[in-house]
Amino acid sequence: MGTRWMAAVAAGVAAAAAVTAMVLSPAEPAAGGSWQARAVLRDAGGVRIGTVKFDGDPRSTTVKVTVDGYTAGAGTFHGLHIHANPTGGPCDPATAFANVQGHWSPSGMPHGFHEGDLPSLLVQADGSGTGQSVTDRIDPGALVGRAVVLHIGPDNLANIPPRYTAGGVAGPDSTTLATGDSGGRAACGVITGE
Repeated sequence: MGTRWMAAVAAGVAAAAAVTAMVLSPAEPAAGGSWQARAVLRDAGGVRIGTVKFDGDPRSTTVKVTVDGYTAGAGTFHGLHIHANPTGGPCDPATAFANVQGHWSPSGMPHGFHEGDLPSLLVQADGSGTGQSVTDRIDPGALVGRAVVLHIGPDNLANIPPRYTAGGVAGPDSTTLATGDSGGRAACGVITGE
């Protein structure tokens, strides 16, 4: 009886050690497991206007954004992107959040195919809005420290047909191809593990 009990205790200790060994940084999935991360969106005045939550598993990531009280952007769509933020520093309102650099695109793909491109968010007349999407483009191991940016205008995802012209040239111009013409940065939040 004592030997069985000791073996059971040893097995329990080994199992606990295995679970402890699987604990990774909060946004990195355990082998075959799920992960979570989040960002708090603040406007240029430092006021919290919403959150972005990431829930992932080995196949995909669900991204849910919620804003409330964003009256400056009420009644229209707003581009929403994960930006590079290679230093992992805070969103700096003094630079209009320019310190977070461009859209996150480790693959070097054009706009509309950036890993950080997300659907635009519709903000209602009362300043509230909720959006949810699912993507398989996000590498959770590279997500923490990036920044989520809510833009002033909607994002066309560089979807400008060739029959339209920009500067006398058919199709989208370089600004459209880089950012989808979503304009300045209205709010920003650095992604952290949850």
